[in-house]
Formats: sequence, C-alpha cells, structure tokens
Amino acid sequence: MLGLEWSNVDLENGVIRINKAIVKGRKGSVEKSPKTKKSNRLVSLPNSVIAELKLYRRHWLKQKLQAGDLWKEEKEYLFCNIDGRHFYPTTPTTCWQRFTKRAGIRYIRLHDLRHTSATLLINQGVHSKIIVERLGHSDIRVTMDIYGHALQKADHEAANKLDHLFTNTSSQIK
Repeated sequence: MLGLEWSNVDLENGVIRINKAIVKGRKGSVEKSPKTKKSNRLVSLPNSVIAELKLYRRHWLKQKLQAGDLWKEEKEYLFCNIDGRHFYPTTPTTCWQRFTKRAGIRYIRLHDLRHTSATLLINQGVHSKIIVERLGHSDIRVTMDIYGHALQKADHEAANKLDHLFTNTSSQIK
C-alpha cells in the first residue's frame, strides 16, 4: 500500500494496479517490484471503497496545495507525509497499534486483515482462482496451503447446500 500512487488508481473503472512495494532496506526504505510476477496485478474495488477514495483524493489534493513549497516528492503516493514523501515501512503498523489501543480493540497485525479478507471471500463462495488473483499469489497451492481450512469449511457448506436435492425426493416425485 505504501508504493501505491494515484496514477495506479482508476476510480472510473474501480481498479488499482499493484506494481511496486516500499520495504525496509539496509539504509532506509526502498522502492521495489512486488515479490512475484503474479503480485503485479489489477485489483477490483468495491463501490464503497471507490466512494471513500474519491473523498480521500479531494482531501489529499487540499493537503498537497497547503504544503506548497514544502512538498518534496514528484510522485503522488496515496499514503504520504506532509511533504509528499512516502511513509517509512513501519509507519502504518505503528499508527494501527496506537489506534487499536485508543479504541480498546484487540490488536491484530495489518497483514492479518489480508487473511481476514481472503477468508471472508472464501466463506462468501468466491471462486478460489479469483482469490488467488486478488492476493497476487504465484500459485494456487500457496493459497490452498494458507487458506485450506477455510476452503474445507466452504466445501462442507457447499455439500450441505446440495443436500436438498437428495432429500425428500419421494415427496417431490408425484
């Protein structure tokens, strides 16, 4: 998310392009390509997120205008400091920890929200191929290894949905 620039956000078509990451390096943060070729991808956004991003874009433009000469960065990172430079890679985690503490909610790692998203999609019956693409996994086996338990539960629920086809058939055939 730290490497995401506004040029990678298509609010009209409701997609974002993931094509770089900002990570901790030996001498500070480093911009690099995602881990695998599959990690470089388009991700569709729900309408509610598109609406929030449109509001955030207006807020972001106001901040950039107010920064004036303080703005140092040529790139337009979605998530940035007051001078336009991207956040340091540990900043989102620090902010999230502070937020959960203030809100009195249980802390989970930000990365766990990715797992939650995948599990919710599985439980909603979204095809595993779509989930693999959204997550940017290089191979469906990666997804199966991580989310196999949730997929097994979804498969069991699918079997139960078929159950009505095989029960009370004598009452249906008359």
